[in-house]
Amino acid sequence: MTVTSRRDIPDADIVMLDLSPAAVLGIYGDVMPTRINRSYRRYRAGSSAFKVDFAIEGDVGWTNPDCRRAGTVHLGGTFAEIADTERQRAQGTMVQRPFVLVGQQYLADPSRSVGNINPIWAYAHVPFGYTGDATAAVIDQIERFAPGFRDRIVATVSTSTTELQTYNRNFIGGDIIGGANDRLQVIFRPRVAVDPYAIGVPGVYLCSQSAPPGAGIHGLCGYHAAESALRWLRKRR
Repeated sequence: MTVTSRRDIPDADIVMLDLSPAAVLGIYGDVMPTRINRSYRRYRAGSSAFKVDFAIEGDVGWTNPDCRRAGTVHLGGTFAEIADTERQRAQGTMVQRPFVLVGQQYLADPSRSVGNINPIWAYAHVPFGYTGDATAAVIDQIERFAPGFRDRIVATVSTSTTELQTYNRNFIGGDIIGGANDRLQVIFRPRVAVDPYAIGVPGVYLCSQSAPPGAGIHGLCGYHAAESALRWLRKRR
């Protein structure tokens, strides 16, 4: 079932929206208070991600031995280099050496592997809505810290920013963190409010990563939204 209007939602005491602010506007915008509606319209998207899944032969040959037992590895170089590449990315430039995050969870869960073939995934920070192919940049960045990596690759599957949005409509333009983490928005999302989970419609709450504390703090957006909803429900009864 595709929900395109609040009229598509069955009657309920509480409605929890695991959606982007833009999607919330599409469903409830006509009944949201003007002030909140405007705040949602001003909400800014974050940078995008370009994902690559790999099947590799053996392990990743990281030059840093600690990385060989880590579930995730962050690749960016020096502090100055990371700051520079992230600044350029925020300005819309696709850099040669993007910040890359690598997941090698097979180290903790060998059932993911088949014989000596192991799965890893990686994603690069790219400009919002980037339409190019960052596969080579991802491989080059891993190769930089793990020489010989490209020779271990058995297969790759790349997922563009557009494909990420197709997979999950909350990933607008390939933004997988639910909105920019800049200025006040890193703390006050999707708006400045005592109860940022309430959308201004009785019983309806935002529980996605576009609500505090944002992406990466797994589960807490929904937890706090549920607490807010239950407080409202108790007062109502």
